[in-house]
Amino acid sequence: MFDSLVENGLDFLSKAISELKDQPKYSVIHFHAAVELFVKARLMHEHWSLIVSKRQEPDWDKFVTGDFLSVSLDEAAGRLDKVVRSALSGADLAAFREVAKHRNKMVHFFHEAHSAEESSELTRSIVKQQLKAWYFLHQLLTVQWSEVFSNWNVKIANIDAALRELHEFLQVVFDNLQPEIEVLKAKGVLFEQCPSCGFESQQHDDEVKVIYESKCLVCGLAEKCLKIECPVCGQLATFRNEGFAICQSCGKSLEPQDVADALIDAGAAHVAAMDGDDLWSVGNCSDCDGYHTVVRTENDEWVCASCFGEFELLESCGWCNELNTGDMEHSYITGCNHCEGLGGWHKDD
Repeated sequence: MFDSLVENGLDFLSKAISELKDQPKYSVIHFHAAVELFVKARLMHEHWSLIVSKRQEPDWDKFVTGDFLSVSLDEAAGRLDKVVRSALSGADLAAFREVAKHRNKMVHFFHEAHSAEESSELTRSIVKQQLKAWYFLHQLLTVQWSEVFSNWNVKIANIDAALRELHEFLQVVFDNLQPEIEVLKAKGVLFEQCPSCGFESQQHDDEVKVIYESKCLVCGLAEKCLKIECPVCGQLATFRNEGFAICQSCGKSLEPQDVADALIDAGAAHVAAMDGDDLWSVGNCSDCDGYHTVVRTENDEWVCASCFGEFELLESCGWCNELNTGDMEHSYITGCNHCEGLGGWHKDD
């Protein structure tokens, strides 16, 4: 049943691509269905009951016959986070919600394209949405959830190649923006190739070791980015949305520890440690469950080297004394993400 669910998602993706030119309305509907199917497939891989809506009791007999109410996108996102422990990022969810919003308008309201010009503009809008949503879905299928969907790598690669061809619809947008981009380049603004639409239209900062938001002027893809020097070759490596990247110069696989090493003020941390000051110690991230991934930077900011979360302060767990993001008020009893507190200590009594 899991295999069938994945194959169904791939079918809907293929259908969405084939309909984009002549039937954009149906392309939106089928693309949205594909996104939901892949999210549900990841839940089902953990356990079949996770794709049954909270408004119903899980019933195996009804499940196998399809007589049940399945989870919404937001319900699924919650369960991926709290049960599967493989959450959608805020950027993932925002892109998928954008497709869902457009799909709901198509199904429940009306198609606003009346003239050829309006139809072309609508098609470009749909392409933007689908390329952004596919960028994030593709990352989930091939990186975060790669072990779950590895049997479909070839089909996923074929769909990725087909979607990349859609950038022709955005060529007119890029052509219109190119004069503005050239003016910005002359002022020193950096532009790189957008991983979503493929145009050299994603605006980047030139600062190193500072988390910033990059945005593509063509398709609107926004990402949290960070640049650090590769510890192997010394060239700049760019991280997008998370602390994992591959150096484009030497091929070194970089991880959150490399980010942490680059961001932390080692000198200040050493002096603080000698003085017994724990405010330069590493902390744990309650957002992504990262262990010792939160560091104090040279700018006196707390940053998670794994999920790029930024925090004003850290608090000590009342039970294990580890520094953590989030509220530690009741942590002596309940613990933190990495201990069970007093309650866990006595749970077997």
